[in-house]
Amino acid sequence: MKQPVYRWGAVAAAAGVAISLGVTPTAAFAEPEEEDYKVLVVGKTLGFRHSHIDDTTNALIQLGEQNGFTVDVWDPAIGNSPGQPALTMASTPFTSTADLDKYATIVFASPVDGTNRQDPASPRLLDDTELAAFQGYIRGGGGYVGLHAATDAMHAVPWYSQLTGGGARFRSHPAQQQATMRVENPGHPSTTMLPEAWSRYDEWYNFTTNPREDVHVLITLDETTYNPGNGRMGEDHPLAWCQNFEGGRSWYEGAGHTDASWTDPVFLEHILRGLEWTAGLVSGGGDCVTFPEVNTVLAAATGDEAVKATVQGHLAAAKTADAADAHADAIASLLQAQRAATALDDDVLDAKIADLLEWQRGLTADGPTDADGVPIDVSIVDAPGALALTVADFGESVRLNQESGFTDRWRFTAGLPTVKVSDSRNATQAGTSGWAASGQSSAFVSGGATLGAENLGWAPNLVTPRDGVSAGPQVATAVDGGTGLAVASVLASATPEGRRGVTDVNAWLYLDAPLGTPEGDYSARLTLSLFPTD
Repeated sequence: MKQPVYRWGAVAAAAGVAISLGVTPTAAFAEPEEEDYKVLVVGKTLGFRHSHIDDTTNALIQLGEQNGFTVDVWDPAIGNSPGQPALTMASTPFTSTADLDKYATIVFASPVDGTNRQDPASPRLLDDTELAAFQGYIRGGGGYVGLHAATDAMHAVPWYSQLTGGGARFRSHPAQQQATMRVENPGHPSTTMLPEAWSRYDEWYNFTTNPREDVHVLITLDETTYNPGNGRMGEDHPLAWCQNFEGGRSWYEGAGHTDASWTDPVFLEHILRGLEWTAGLVSGGGDCVTFPEVNTVLAAATGDEAVKATVQGHLAAAKTADAADAHADAIASLLQAQRAATALDDDVLDAKIADLLEWQRGLTADGPTDADGVPIDVSIVDAPGALALTVADFGESVRLNQESGFTDRWRFTAGLPTVKVSDSRNATQAGTSGWAASGQSSAFVSGGATLGAENLGWAPNLVTPRDGVSAGPQVATAVDGGTGLAVASVLASATPEGRRGVTDVNAWLYLDAPLGTPEGDYSARLTLSLFPTD
């Protein structure tokens, strides 16, 4: 398996020896010094040949001499492309994954192959065998650097377009002109040297799709600063991006068409640090992490699904905040995700969330720190509501049935359907009031016969007892010396402190008909009322 090229050296040989022997060195340390490593530059061209390929190759060779790597070149003469006969290897290096593993990273320097029509039968930059070797190299931890027209190759190979970045392929470009590149992540090693707004003269690519959802965007183009022509991408026009892809590292820069780019020290340092990132030599700015990447790691994690759902919720909130440039809010959500994820005990997930935090912290001076804890904000609104009463379904009527055992009256009983009182009034609406629900009955009538409402009584009951809510008193009938429900009687009431919420109440109804009451089918109407009380 291809391993990232992490190499560190000391200031002096003596300090290096001390370290190798396990002796604590006393000498100071300088910046990391990388051992020599190998880089492959691919300029092979089947289609339009970019003049900068030679300049790019020579610039990379010189950068290698200055920064500890050597360069192999694959740029044979093919058709109208002269290649670089003095530099190119004699045969393809893409013979096997094992043969490619000698390279810390592979640079595709605008190797246009004329496959824009996406015809699978057309000759392409890498044939099936070469492509399989390259895929194995990437999946084994290899690095990829795409420069300018690297997105104008192998159009009929979806995997390659995903490697270069989110399926984005070259679509069109206007005439070369001045434009402003805007750095989106100033914390990545390949952008730390760049101004926030970078005005340059170049050939500016439009792409077939916006890759943002799948890649970590480093630089965008401001289309208000130039004429993008047909194929314009609008307010969000990514130009440089990176990603962790199938085990490897991918970095792409869409600029660099002009020969002058390859003598510009700022542009060259930008390219060098991108190359070093793909080789695993430098790290920072979140290491090109993306939210979809972390979601994939989370989905594969084992552990409590409820915990995973909690982490997912925090990640989604962070992504939404990032899209709105609310990076302090994104940091707060990521801290919550980080804490929740500890229960899953997944080192890879923990590392990826840490990368997200590093990325977001580089985008704002605000935001909480681990020491600050996680800020929790809430907006409490006492929204307006209502005081309402409803009665459970009772069909056409409540039927009273006769009970036996009474010698001084005829008694008929039934249960009152459940009455639901709901009080959602806010403090302004309710003031200092509680509420009361009451009932009052009309007389019972059967043809010409009448039985007064004083003969109907009830015994209220709270179905859902709550503090501050009381059932009304039992009401006796006239037979027992009471007033019955001829007058309004309390079914239930609530204090101002206990009024909010839902209360279910019912009652046992009983009708006491004096002996000798005329026979017949009697009917009455029980009216229930609800009102606020002071």
